Amino acid sequence: MKHMAQFLLFVYSLIIFLSLFFGEAAFERTETRMLTIPCTSDANCPKVISPCHTKCFDGFCGWYIEGSYEGP
Repeated sequence: MKHMAQFLLFVYSLIIFLSLFFGEAAFERTETRMLTIPCTSDANCPKVISPCHTKCFDGFCGWYIEGSYEGP
């Protein structure tokens, strides 16, 4: 019974440890800087606080930081 408890504690600890890395990897993949707001021009995109700006890219609003935009 003692070995089973130790094994379950090991599995529990392993799950918690690995979830830190999987959570970070999932966040990096989903951070696309594209919003799901459809647009036809820059005026359709929401206004945000500087240094961030929004722009219409391929029919959807996207954001960028001032000075880092290099065009589509």
